[in-house]
Amino acid sequence: MLFRRPCFYDLGGFDEKFFLYYEDVDICIRMRKSEQTIVVCPSAAVVHDACRASHHHWRYLRWHFISMVRYFCKHLGRLPKTKFDA
Repeated sequence: MLFRRPCFYDLGGFDEKFFLYYEDVDICIRMRKSEQTIVVCPSAAVVHDACRASHHHWRYLRWHFISMVRYFCKHLGRLPKTKFDA
């Protein structure tokens, strides 16, 4: 994820209530609500060494689930729109 510094500061940075999961989705929807443009680059690839730890370890799965519930409660289940949305 890339942000312009003023935009990131205007949004208040990442919400520290999210731990490890959904902080990226949360900041995207807050960007959308502040009428910022979100652009997805499908040709970009990132390899994460954790290798989806929530699929293999209960602790990570718990953190993932808690963050997911927190996100859906905070934003009423809305996902951020991208330029690919119809």
